Amino acid sequence: MNQITVKELYEICKNAIKDGDGNKYIVVSDDNEGNGFHGLFYGLSPLDDDYIDLIYDSNHNSKSDTIILG
Repeated sequence: MNQITVKELYEICKNAIKDGDGNKYIVVSDDNEGNGFHGLFYGLSPLDDDYIDLIYDSNHNSKSDTIILG
């Protein structure tokens, strides 16, 4: 699996906007201390019930207005 480039992420975002997800808030994966960084291998994924409780510092965490990057 290859890391996503900026150009690829741009295309992923353009498609998400076309699909009606342009106004959703983005949450990103990290470690609990906020000092862990890793390559981006996945684009945008819908928020499902398994991940809602893992979001700890977002102003938004409902399935209707949030999307996961990474």
